[in-house]
Amino acid sequence: MIRMVFFAPYPEILPIIRQVFSERPDREEFQYEVIQDFFNNPLDNINADVAIARGFTAHSMQKKGIICTELKVTGYDVIAAIDTCLKLTPVRKIAIVGAFNMVYGAEHAESIYPDIQITCYPILDETRLDEMIQRAIQDGNGAIVGGYTTVMLAKAYEIPTVMIKSGREAVNNAIAEARIAAEISFREKERSNEIANIMNYSFQGILSTDRQGLITFANSYCHTLLKDVKSSFIRHPIKEFFPSVPVEHVISGGMKILSDLQYYHDLPLLVNCVPIEGEYDNAGCVLTFQNAAKIQAEEGQIRKKMHQSGFKAKYHFSQIVHNSPVMDAVILDAVNFSYSDSNILIYGETGTGKELFAQSIHNSSPRRNAPFVAINCSALPENLLESELFGYVEGAFTGAAKGGKTGFFEIAHGGTIFLDEIGDISPKLQSRLLRVLQEKEIIRLGNDTVIPVDVRVISATNKNLREAVARGEFRQDLLYRLDVLELNLPPLRNREEDVLLLLQHYIHFEHERTGCHLHSLSERAISALADYPWPGNIREMKNFCERICILCQKECADLEDVCRALPDLSCRLPAPDSSPASAVYPRDSAGQPAERYDEPAEIRRALALFRNNRTRTAQYLGIHPSTLWRKMKRYGITTA
Repeated sequence: MIRMVFFAPYPEILPIIRQVFSERPDREEFQYEVIQDFFNNPLDNINADVAIARGFTAHSMQKKGIICTELKVTGYDVIAAIDTCLKLTPVRKIAIVGAFNMVYGAEHAESIYPDIQITCYPILDETRLDEMIQRAIQDGNGAIVGGYTTVMLAKAYEIPTVMIKSGREAVNNAIAEARIAAEISFREKERSNEIANIMNYSFQGILSTDRQGLITFANSYCHTLLKDVKSSFIRHPIKEFFPSVPVEHVISGGMKILSDLQYYHDLPLLVNCVPIEGEYDNAGCVLTFQNAAKIQAEEGQIRKKMHQSGFKAKYHFSQIVHNSPVMDAVILDAVNFSYSDSNILIYGETGTGKELFAQSIHNSSPRRNAPFVAINCSALPENLLESELFGYVEGAFTGAAKGGKTGFFEIAHGGTIFLDEIGDISPKLQSRLLRVLQEKEIIRLGNDTVIPVDVRVISATNKNLREAVARGEFRQDLLYRLDVLELNLPPLRNREEDVLLLLQHYIHFEHERTGCHLHSLSERAISALADYPWPGNIREMKNFCERICILCQKECADLEDVCRALPDLSCRLPAPDSSPASAVYPRDSAGQPAERYDEPAEIRRALALFRNNRTRTAQYLGIHPSTLWRKMKRYGITTA
């Protein structure tokens, strides 16, 4: 239902208004009231969704921000009034006096009456209407045409007057426009209320300002946090509450302030302040703030909950950076293993990415939506490791947590448990683990209740467990349970095609993460790093890249920078006084230059000798396989 009030500009229009309302097909949707308008109406207490008025009243309402549709005066209405005036008196000069929005431009009616001089006197202030009527008379006009108030005032000067009337069509158009305005207003109010609710129920304070930095909006959280403020924030300078925030630079210069620590009295606040973009310049700014102490407390709770429920694998096979055929073969085996539910034992040196493969296998398996629980068996003493794996009940031992603890095997139910460094567990734990793998059930420490578990076990070690079995350090039957499927990860020194790719990957990663200057390596540096055996494998390379990105303050690192970041490389480089010529031109026992060394021919001869086996060829030549590969590429040597 639309509540509407119609200000009738003159008494004679009252029945026309009621007739138009009664004839409209949507009349049931209106609750309307018709009020007789009068001179200098104060327009107080308008209890309606939309108003309809003419002339000065419509102009005053719009100026006050009241939703108002104008009962428009058409050119036909003005001509009809002039025609009536000419029938009453044979004057040759007619004045049209009234509200600007009602009579402006009406002098164009002269084209219809070429023998009549028509002059308009539009005004905005209704209180000056009498003054304008006197001016029209002084200008020699013999008659006046205007609105109802104009006619009433002009009668005192005994001059012929005619009122401009509005017809049924104008009334109907005004009602239709009023309905549209009311519906638009309803939608805007709903949207405004929605935004206000969002703002007021936000867990941060929100303030907006105009171009002068005066507050135009403040949500309820501002009153909650800024405890000393009891009155309204509106029209207060925002500098009263945040004097250290350069609001003027945000508004005039477009500066953005993000996550800036500010203090309101002794209360630490995390503040953001950004400009509000206008059509030509910034129209103000929005400042949001949160209690920094509360953020820290909530972060602790979030971390605790994530630890409790965040047993998820992060990595996938697509994230394994490689270019070598040997890694292609290993990944293919791992993908095939992931489709099975058998236990897997991953062999690999330290830093080869055993957990990366374990997580990728889990994420590629049917168990991908279940927990992935990882534990390093060498990082905990025997008693603590046993309680972590199998859990315990309250009172099981001194210091046991109240209510007991769920073990990792229970947490991993339905998913995967990754036992890293499995070769370091004690014989006692080996026996318990063997029973879990055989019976697929566990018993918590201090309890006698059997708990069934459905868990796939992926183990990893850098030791030779078969040798450990031979020495009596590892149970053979447990090895058979763990080593159903075996995955051997190659060390980095056997992945010659991946060295440069991984260096570029980790340097780019550090460049993006820290914004460091370094983004490439020189040819000398690459050559030296390619010959380095990387005993720590990927972990060592990643640490090296992080270190050199910190130490090197230029875009391209040279050999000296590499030696500084990787001291173990220095002892492998040629002596400072050795010259490249000594490598290219070998010398005999007397120190004289020997016959010129034909390196490409020697490489081809060695390859033929060892039937293109690059590893044995490199050993024969006394160089690293990656160096052999680069030299073959340089000389265009290929193998069938």
